[in-house]
Amino acid sequence: MEQEVRIPETLRPFSEALQRSIQLYEQIRFDFHRDSLLKAFVDIVHDDQSLKRLFQISVTMPLLLGGLQARFYLYEKKTDQFLCVCDSENGLLEPPRPASSDLPSVSHEVQEYEGQLFYPLSPHTETIQQEGQAWHGGQEIYDPDPYFASHSLLGLYAVSPLAKISDEDKEFFHILSRWIGNKLNNRLIAKRHLEHLKFINDLGRDIGHNIIIPNMYLKYLLGQMKKQIVALKETEQSAEALDVNDASTREYVTFLDGCRETRQALEQTHRDLLKHHNQITLFQESLFRKQHFSEGHLVLQPTSCFVERDIILPQLDLYLKKLERHGITIDKPSNLHTQEFPLMVDIGLLSQVYANLFANAVNYTGEIINHQGQPRKALAYGAEVINDFPDSGHRGIKFNVFTTGPALPASERQKIFEEGTRAKSSQEIEGSGHGLNFIRRVIEVHGGRVGCEATEEGNNFYFILPLPKTEQQGNE
Repeated sequence: MEQEVRIPETLRPFSEALQRSIQLYEQIRFDFHRDSLLKAFVDIVHDDQSLKRLFQISVTMPLLLGGLQARFYLYEKKTDQFLCVCDSENGLLEPPRPASSDLPSVSHEVQEYEGQLFYPLSPHTETIQQEGQAWHGGQEIYDPDPYFASHSLLGLYAVSPLAKISDEDKEFFHILSRWIGNKLNNRLIAKRHLEHLKFINDLGRDIGHNIIIPNMYLKYLLGQMKKQIVALKETEQSAEALDVNDASTREYVTFLDGCRETRQALEQTHRDLLKHHNQITLFQESLFRKQHFSEGHLVLQPTSCFVERDIILPQLDLYLKKLERHGITIDKPSNLHTQEFPLMVDIGLLSQVYANLFANAVNYTGEIINHQGQPRKALAYGAEVINDFPDSGHRGIKFNVFTTGPALPASERQKIFEEGTRAKSSQEIEGSGHGLNFIRRVIEVHGGRVGCEATEEGNNFYFILPLPKTEQQGNE
């Protein structure tokens, strides 16, 4: 006679849920092979939290049931379509293959279609009533889940050929797909959270690189203004002395000239402070957007603008004195303003792209000997329309920032856009290797591409943005 087990009131809802699951599995009695295969699946997926390994073990399972085949489809919210990420014939598909049009319509039910059985993959949550409140098996952890589609399907698990699938196989895959759905959901949530954390870490570096470091220059400008104020005070004291001693007219003229020079210097410092303040404010507003933190990636606020007038020239103006102090001349395009048309871009983020490029120019521009045998240390910028970007039949605009100096080797040109990677030739120069990575992330979120080209006299850093549809049509 079984001893009655006393279950605390607070645990009774969970006991009832366990009893329901026990009844479900008691109704389904698998043979030894299928039962062992399910236990092996659970053992392996508990030990390995990799998303790709889940795909691979899932499509391997049917092979051990008389040579059945499986395809694993993952829903991609961005494109609103299912992608085949793994199958029993090829293993992982990299890149994933867009699902063909012969997939069945979206459904939460198992479907027979084109000789295959399609099992829906979704998080299986059982509602447990406790003290008048519903507990959905942990739903609060991932609700709303960023991977959920409007139909709440995470993917599809297709098994074939239908003619070889027995009734016992169907029950087996019904249980297996429930388990796969839960494991898939947990891994997608973990992946999403890791991406979110990485983004926040990157954003922290962006703030340090594009806000805190430029603020050090603001401190320098304030110091300059303090010196000029002291100088003006000394001039005032001199004026008082002149008034006491009844000084000559010439001395008064000298005094007035000194006052005028000091005032003009203060006015220039004020203009520099105002420009610097405007830039810091623009960068702060574009980096501290609430959407960045809630979405876990850069969120654009596109505005129609002329890139040279509204972005390039204001940023170049801020770096003119630094470039001049380093003996770097600036070659401006003579016709960019006549060719330019408005683009929809995030002005704050794209301004930081040019700020990083010009800051790099200050640090890394090198001197070369030109064809006339003269030393040259220069920066140049420009833009040009190119064909077949982002794909055939479309056009993009390529923005260039060229600097003189030793050409980077081919092995480094793309790697320098990775986080923390710097060219070997720049190791002696202070830097973090973050600026170009920031540029890549901003341009890619605009739908563009970055790169670096070696030329005879130096290196051309560029990025390409897709042209607006109206400009595409206008250039045809």
